[in-house]
Amino acid sequence: MPKSKIVKLEVDVKIGILHTIANAIYSTTAGKVREAVANALDNEATFVIIILDQSSKSLCIFDNGNGITDDRYQLIFKSIGYGLLHNHPDGKLSYFGLGLMSIFQLGKKVRVFTRPKGQNEISMLDVDTQTIFDIKNKEKSLSSLEDSITLSKSDVIAHKSASTPLLNNELARRGFNTNTMNFTHIIISGLNSYDIELISGNVFLTELRQLLPLSIEKDEPFLQRITGKKGESIKQLLNEESYCKTVDVFFGIQEEGRELEQLYKYFPNFRSDIQFPDDNVIYGYSEDNNFAYYVLHSIAQDLYRDKTDERENGFWIRNQNFLVKSSDFLEKGAGRPTRIIDQPLRGWIFGEIFHKDMNSFLAVSRNDFLFDKDEFKEFRNDFSEIVNPLNKKLRSIWGKKKNIEVEIIEPFSNLTQPLGAMDKAETKLRDLINKNLGEEETLNKIMERLDQARNIEIEDENARVDVLLSNLQSPIKLIEDEEAVVTIDPAIKAKDYSVTWDAKSNKTIVAISPELFNPKRFVFLGQEFEIFFVVKKESDFGISMDTKNRKIYINPFNESLAHYSISILDVYIALYVAKSLSDDMDQLVKNTLALLGVTSELTEEYISPLGDELRRTARLNQVVR
Repeated sequence: MPKSKIVKLEVDVKIGILHTIANAIYSTTAGKVREAVANALDNEATFVIIILDQSSKSLCIFDNGNGITDDRYQLIFKSIGYGLLHNHPDGKLSYFGLGLMSIFQLGKKVRVFTRPKGQNEISMLDVDTQTIFDIKNKEKSLSSLEDSITLSKSDVIAHKSASTPLLNNELARRGFNTNTMNFTHIIISGLNSYDIELISGNVFLTELRQLLPLSIEKDEPFLQRITGKKGESIKQLLNEESYCKTVDVFFGIQEEGRELEQLYKYFPNFRSDIQFPDDNVIYGYSEDNNFAYYVLHSIAQDLYRDKTDERENGFWIRNQNFLVKSSDFLEKGAGRPTRIIDQPLRGWIFGEIFHKDMNSFLAVSRNDFLFDKDEFKEFRNDFSEIVNPLNKKLRSIWGKKKNIEVEIIEPFSNLTQPLGAMDKAETKLRDLINKNLGEEETLNKIMERLDQARNIEIEDENARVDVLLSNLQSPIKLIEDEEAVVTIDPAIKAKDYSVTWDAKSNKTIVAISPELFNPKRFVFLGQEFEIFFVVKKESDFGISMDTKNRKIYINPFNESLAHYSISILDVYIALYVAKSLSDDMDQLVKNTLALLGVTSELTEEYISPLGDELRRTARLNQVVR
């Protein structure tokens, strides 16, 4: 067999491909700035200064790291993108060259001053980024970059004149002598208006704080809520160099004429009323010490309940304190059926995991894990063994809490809300009426039929639930079983309910506010009605509409039909309205089914005990009078 002839291939990469890759990996402005900080941290910097100069449309990023040698520049531009396929042997965080290119994308011109460690001279790199990133050049080869990149020697005077006054003042205040010390100073000019507006806003700083390896602010409010001994251990963990290597980052805007602001590690703004004692904290290290972790849970209370802002993920995964990925793998397992923390428990839990060498199983975008790698599988399995017991307990609490929400809280609190029982009844009622009648005639006809169907017996002011509960001094126990205790508690004010966990009895404690049963106002068929809950009958459904005085009385605590409904009130309203519109049993059945919809069999468990207690109270009140 003849020997094959070896042909030498000229391998090069088109600029457009590098543009695409850099944009995919560092898609946001904050993500690009993060790479400058990652480079600084890799070069052993202890601080980074970021300054926006709006008048010159420039951004400067200064660090006191080891600098970039000429040989290092040569290697970067010859091997750009190498870090996409190989982990750095020294465990560095920045991807080789692409991080630098992503920073260059922010402006039309870039100048980098640097004095490498142990050298006297300052190097100056000039990059014509407008030319490099011009769409007309996307088909050009990587080797053509040299036409728009020049590396030369500079001096202290040239560097100082190119710096913003705010930076020069800060360096002088710090006693930092650029004549002798090593540094890297990136000046990006020609920023577009969008990036200038973005960088000068608070949202950018928040995102930057989420991404950067920052130290903890003194007396950080969130950490003050971790009230036990474990709180001190967590603070100690957050200062451990091996897990949480940090750098001081300062930010300022030249035109504002103020001192630089130090950025601190980001913590989410959860509900301010929640504290985390030791029983609510899991904290520790893996057996091999590859990762450390802490998990806080809020004893079955939603960390975000009553908040309208966008929810944040409950777990963050960090690599030496860089926010690498919100932990979707804990919820979804990368599309696999295995789940560690499932919804909705992530709204009850907050945690962080700090891994020493997450680069070994990170994908190139830094936002995806290499799920099939053995290192990742081992990491996920180890952590699942830690959180599974907590997950099982909270899942049980949630199941009981969800039943109570669906069977009691939602029917009464949502009665007059859009898609509540009254809204659904009116919508379906209009579909059932004679469509040949005019609007006014239709409404008059309905009101007449509803009035004819009145159940005057239950229109008793003394039987109103809010009146009977107004003098409640101690909780009424609705149910207690092996899993939960449910009460009506006068101590619960201005909200529907509270959920806690009793560690001694191992039970979910649900306390419902009496205010849940207060009168409600609602516009029904164009007229404003006031709705009262009453406890009058022990059997037969109870609802009556006084259309003349615009009052609706609903008796939801009787025995008959108490086992129905996603909203028990749907049943009563549907039956009442259907009866008023029906001339015979067939019509009644048809109209009821049209108005009703889904039923369940859980409500009686909670509603009947409350009805019994309220009827007993009503009888006692009558005896006293």
